[in-house]
Formats: sequence, C-alpha cells, structure tokens
Amino acid sequence: MIKKLMVVIILLLISIANSEACTIFSGIDKNGNVWTGNNEDGIFSLNTCINVIAPTNKTFGYFYFTNSKNPNEFPQGGLNDAGLFFDGNSVPISVYKDFDKKKDFPNGINEMMFFILKNCQTVQEVFNVFKTYRLKGLEGSQLHFADKYGTFGIIVADSMWITKANYQISTNYNLCHPNKDNIHCLRFPIAERILKSKEIGLETFRNICDSTSQEKWTNYSNIQNLNTGDIWFYYAMNYSRPYKTNIKELLEKGNRTFYMYELFKDDPLVKQILQSKETENQLFLFILASLFIVLLLTIYILLNKRRERKLRKVIIKQK
Repeated sequence: MIKKLMVVIILLLISIANSEACTIFSGIDKNGNVWTGNNEDGIFSLNTCINVIAPTNKTFGYFYFTNSKNPNEFPQGGLNDAGLFFDGNSVPISVYKDFDKKKDFPNGINEMMFFILKNCQTVQEVFNVFKTYRLKGLEGSQLHFADKYGTFGIIVADSMWITKANYQISTNYNLCHPNKDNIHCLRFPIAERILKSKEIGLETFRNICDSTSQEKWTNYSNIQNLNTGDIWFYYAMNYSRPYKTNIKELLEKGNRTFYMYELFKDDPLVKQILQSKETENQLFLFILASLFIVLLLTIYILLNKRRERKLRKVIIKQK
C-alpha cells in the first residue's frame, strides 16, 4: 500500500513539474509577416479545449486554450483577430515589483486576460494594462506577447520589456535572470539555433515544435501567422498531420467550446485512447449491471427466505 502511495505521489509531482513546461517563440519573416508558435507541455490527455469567442461591435474576437471544458478557466494562451498573441511559461518565483501600487482587476485575473484579448491589438496596449493592474500568480509565471506589427514583449513579476531583436523565445527560466535560471533548460538553445540558421516561416516553426517537444509530455502545438490569421494546430506529438484553419473561420461559427482532439479523431494515438475509454466505459457498465443483478438476486433470496419462515410458522400453528 505504501509503495503504491509513493508511486502516486511521484507521478503527481512529475505532472506538476511538467504542467507548464512550455516553449514559446515568435519571429518576423523576410516579407514582414509575424509568426508565433508554442508547445504546451504536460502529461498527455484529451482534456485540452479550444474556446472561441466571436467579435462584437466593441470587442475583438478571439480563441484561447483551457485544460478542461470550463471556459472560465485561466487561459493557457490565445490569439485575437487583431493579431495579438500570448502564451505563458512557468518560471522560478520572483518578487512582484510594485505589487501594492497596482490594483486588482475587476472580477479577477481570468477576466484580466479576457479583457486583453477582447480589447488590445498591440503589445504596448497590453503593457499599459499591466502598469495599472496586478496579475496575482505572476510571481511564478512569464507571459510572452506578440502582435502583427512585429512587436514582442515579455512580462514577469519583476520586469517587463519590449524585445529589440526580430525574434523572441521563452521557456522555463525568467528572461530577466538568464545567467541564473537557464542552466537546466535545453529547449531555449535548440529553438534559438534553429531560428538563427533557417528562414522564419511555417517549416522552421514546425521544426522548432518537433525539436523541442517533450514527447509524451507535449499536449499540443500551434503555429500562427499573425498577419494572415492562418493557424496550424498539431496534436498528440504528430508534426506531419496538422489541422489548418484561420482565425476568421474559427470565429464565423460563433461562441463555442470543444475538445481539441475532435479535430484529430483519425490520429492513431487519439483513436487508441478513445477506444481505451470506450472499453473502460463498457467494463464499468458491465460491472454496474452485474452488481445490480447481484442486488436483485440478494433481495429475491431474502424475500424467499422471509416467505419460507412465514410459511413454516403457519404450518406449525396448523399442527
């Protein structure tokens, strides 16, 4: 029993350690198009959902990822139809600068991120929001922003800045403390080497996703061209069969939330997991039905015995 408990604890700790081990990258190609991409790492499951919010007369349309079908969860990352992208990394905890000088956002941190997706089209506009409001939990996080105008920005608890290079990479160390935190991160130099040696574009970004993927720890990857709105989703660590769409196509169908695996039902791993779940459900129903039959038989036997006792008493009285 103790050994089993230890195994469960170890698996839980591994899951927590890898739950936000993401690789995020942005860059500008030779034609001036802005590209973004990321790997979302964690124990692979079918829980990832895409949440789509249609535009209104006053707000941008956008989509974002959550780890369940609850659209009110804190978004893992997202993109709006104004060409603003964001995603986040977990990083070592740092002190929140000017925490007491800033205000809580009305209705909480989730609404703060939704507000940004609804109303901001540039990284500078995002920075203005963070100069006024504080995002609780940022102490252990790093937010990576990019816009279609070619501006890249990083926001951490103790700093925020605009990147001057034509690309930006973030992994699981605080870019404000590169000499201290980056010792154990191998994904950053891999992504940087590819970006520096190849032309920025879809194939290069797909190569980065594949090369920095943590195999069974990568849930999904996505690549976007912020200027055209084209999007490529990759799932189940399969980088040869993307699902291609466009931000306008996603928004045309209105508000909705759906599991990402629904776009990849032909993928071998997805098929295997769905079949396994179906088998588990069938086994559960069989066990439930068996228990119900046993219960009915038990009740029948008990009622029979009760009738027999009553019958004996009647017979004894008659004698």
